[in-house]
Amino acid sequence: MKALGMIETTGLIGAIEAADVATKTANVEILNKHFISAGIVTLEITGDIGAVKVAIEAAVEATKKLGVFMSSNVIARPGDSIANLILGDLKNDNLQITKKIEKTVEKEIKLEEVKPEEIKELKKQTIVEKKIKNKK
Repeated sequence: MKALGMIETTGLIGAIEAADVATKTANVEILNKHFISAGIVTLEITGDIGAVKVAIEAAVEATKKLGVFMSSNVIARPGDSIANLILGDLKNDNLQITKKIEKTVEKEIKLEEVKPEEIKELKKQTIVEKKIKNKK
């Protein structure tokens, strides 16, 4: 892994601003974002050490202007355990997304197998359920 830069902001808007400024300022890539409790968002970027430092500094200034900056850090050469930790999170996220896509595809395939008369019955049930909810 190349250098790792991290910036924490309050709220998603600050994180998006930080990502925008960082990627426009230097040749860096966004690795990940983490939603922490209380509205804290951590953004991770990677690239050459000089580019990451410049990108993080620019992102810090931009988020300070918005009043959402919390903290930042740059690690020049993260150890293998840090790289595995971060990349492991990305692999888990990708696995979860893949599973969601597979479930969606399964549902779509099952819907294609439904007969027209069954669709009419399902629509009737949905209308009845909506009326019951509205009465509550």
